[in-house]
Amino acid sequence: MTGLNRQLLMNFKDQHVLVTGAATNSGLAIARAFAAAGARVALNDLDPAATEQAAAELRADTGGEIAAMPADLASRDAVAGLFARIRAEWGRLDVLVNNAVQHAIGHSFLDMPPAVLENVVRVNLLGTFYCSQEAARLMVAQGGGAIVNLGSNAAARAIRNRSAYVATKGGIEALTRAMALELGPRGIRVNTVIPGYIHTSRWDGLAPEVVARRRAIVPLGREADGADIADAVLFLASEQARRITGSRLVVDGGCSVQLVPEAFET
Repeated sequence: MTGLNRQLLMNFKDQHVLVTGAATNSGLAIARAFAAAGARVALNDLDPAATEQAAAELRADTGGEIAAMPADLASRDAVAGLFARIRAEWGRLDVLVNNAVQHAIGHSFLDMPPAVLENVVRVNLLGTFYCSQEAARLMVAQGGGAIVNLGSNAAARAIRNRSAYVATKGGIEALTRAMALELGPRGIRVNTVIPGYIHTSRWDGLAPEVVARRRAIVPLGREADGADIADAVLFLASEQARRITGSRLVVDGGCSVQLVPEAFET
């Protein structure tokens, strides 16, 4: 979507938006897109320095009102503190984007360390649950809002040696449906964006032959960039999606319409 089209169709002027996992990669792109569309944006991530650096970058680039709100979403108390700050500084929240994620790559199901499993569950599933719960309480009081969760094709098609990630992404999709059912009557819409391969900083470290193999199985010929994911998130958060809730928007270039050979499960 061009900048002009986003400006015309997705105007978030004076809305208050929280994006978790927002210091880098697609989270930063999502925050940037909301700021460009006129929103006041809070960036959440684990590392305070990285979060403030990302916020400063967006302030310089967009001229928008950008707040750095670091917190460890694996901690229920930290989530409560994050939303206490939102209440104190903003008094409302129009959009929550649950983007924070832990992957736990390379651990087989049989050998999954308990500490690794528990951290993935705390960040991916419990973090999404508690952030959404806190956000929904604010949204109920103000008459509505939108929550967008970041899911994964792994919720429907497993990936070897990533069972913790797979399980939590499946949980997020189920949670999206449950939240949509309960919160719809309160004016709150809840949806999930399902990315495929995304060009992140991790992608830059892959061997060229791995990149080539991955691109070869994307019908549209390339991995997504942050703007591709941001456009999908902004759409679901916008008035244009006012009749959409409990849905999953797949933004994977067509990967999920085919069977993926085991050789590509890297």
